[in-house]
Amino acid sequence: MIKRTYVGLALGAEQLTAVALQRSRPAVRLTGVRREALTGAVELSGKQPNVTDPRRFVEALRRTLDPLVGGEERVSLSLPDRVGRIYLLETESAFKTRQEGVDILKWRLKGSLPAPPQQVQLDFQVLERREDGRQRLMVAAIAHPVLEQYEELIETAGRQAVQIGFHSLSLYNYYSPRLDLGEEFLLVALEQNQFSMMYFAGRALAYQRVREISPEPEQLFRELSRSLVDASATFPAMQRCPVFAHFDPGLTETLREVLTSTLEREVHVLDPQLKRFAGEAAIGLPASGTVLAAIAAAEQLMAI
Repeated sequence: MIKRTYVGLALGAEQLTAVALQRSRPAVRLTGVRREALTGAVELSGKQPNVTDPRRFVEALRRTLDPLVGGEERVSLSLPDRVGRIYLLETESAFKTRQEGVDILKWRLKGSLPAPPQQVQLDFQVLERREDGRQRLMVAAIAHPVLEQYEELIETAGRQAVQIGFHSLSLYNYYSPRLDLGEEFLLVALEQNQFSMMYFAGRALAYQRVREISPEPEQLFRELSRSLVDASATFPAMQRCPVFAHFDPGLTETLREVLTSTLEREVHVLDPQLKRFAGEAAIGLPASGTVLAAIAAAEQLMAI
């Protein structure tokens, strides 16, 4: 019997990373990982199409996916945070229908959307429903021209993007089912070109900040300090909660020291535990945020 392959694709300005998973026992099998350079073919933007060299982009997709997954058409896509927006907000009451919710949220957020409301794809997730009827939401928005170009080029390459998310949440989705992070915690990620900090209360995202930076001590200190000032007034408990951190391979120990000294508490560095995957592709695989986001995207596809 031929097993179905689940494909996760993480896109960035410089590179695309694809992984293939198959259901297996006792562990999920990582059947392959492939990367392809995109330098000069993609310019990240939240307002206009990102791919500046469509032909090269499609060729890169085919070289990456064709030998990895054969005839499997479905892929799950993780996009850079910069190309869309995440909002965390409350509403006075529940929506009668999902479409009503989309319409109300577009009107409420119209001043901060990446494009005019009619040109935005918006979706939301209810994080908390309260007894008084209020609800807390996570809202994701992306401009139609950005999303449609990615979808069309992936289709040109012979695939279909059936699920789409943002990188920082994909990274959280990788770690969340593998570790007991508790009810309230900070998740800090430092990658080769990005810093992110997410605060979870009651296991629900309450605060998020994502910035593109180079992995230098001064930049990390500056961005971390800004994030803490930005969030602490609204979430004072953040100053005492546990801290978990993802570090891309190869980043210096100095950066971990900066993180610990700035937060003034112990930082628990996360183990990606790639060795839990069956298959030779997992052996020696660098546990970068991009690879983990691609795996998480593939795992989300398995859950559909």
